[in-house]
Amino acid sequence: MSRMCDVCGKGVMSGNKVSKSYNHTRRTWRPNLHSVKAQLPNGTVRTLKVCSNCLSAGFIDKKVKTPKSAEAAQN
Repeated sequence: MSRMCDVCGKGVMSGNKVSKSYNHTRRTWRPNLHSVKAQLPNGTVRTLKVCSNCLSAGFIDKKVKTPKSAEAAQN
């Protein structure tokens, strides 16, 4: 399982944790990913891993299940 956004490509970054005594220890920063069922431009539905920034910016159209009672009310 890759820790990378399917929309923007944001992934894991690495660097140093620096203590008060200036000791350096390697650490990683992971993106805030969510598994979302999204509708692609060609109409197919696929589960994507999307970072929260792309999700809030509206880069994808979420596929949301509607209850049958709501569908009947629309018709």
